Formats: sequence, structure tokens, C-alpha cells
Amino acid sequence: MLSSCSNMQTDVDKVCTLTTKTMEMMPNVFELSMKAGFGDESSKKEAQKELEKLQAEMEQMGEEVESIKSKYDEDEFQESFIENCEAAKKLLEMGEAFEGIGEAFED
Repeated sequence: MLSSCSNMQTDVDKVCTLTTKTMEMMPNVFELSMKAGFGDESSKKEAQKELEKLQAEMEQMGEEVESIKSKYDEDEFQESFIENCEAAKKLLEMGEAFEGIGEAFED
């Protein structure tokens, strides 16, 4: 069982690294999205090409995350991920904040 826990911790660390990298890529994705939508044709094409590269990389990372997560009980992995990964904690906080904002608009 120790091996299983050790493997899960290694996988949690890997998912954390991929999640952190994805979060760090987001500002660039937003910037390229804006550039791809506005400006001269040459700039738009170049931005679109860069955006497609980033999106492909993010998709590949997402598939890797899903592959890792599928090896474990979802709740157990999620708990370990949130407990041991700063990026996961930030995402959870952001999700709760957005949920609170949404609820405020419903009232």
C-alpha cells in the first residue's frame, strides 16, 4: 500500500506541475486571442498560429492529467491534489469566488 500512496503522491505532483503550467499560460492565451481577433491580417494570422500551438500543448497536458487521474479514486485523488498543490488551492478559491459572485447576481 505504501507504494500506491507513493505513486499517487508522484502523480499528484505531476498533475500539480501541469496545472501550474496551464495557469501560467492563460494570460498569454488571452493576449493571443485578442491579437487573433483584432489588427491587420498578418498580425492576426501570426497570433492565431501561436494560439493554436498553445492550445494544442494545453490539450495534451489536459489529456495527460485525465490519464493520471483515471488511475485513482476520484475523491481520494482530488483531496490529495487540493491538499498538496498550491495551484489547486488557488483554483478552488477562484471557483468559490465566482460561485459567490453568481449567487449575488441571482439574489
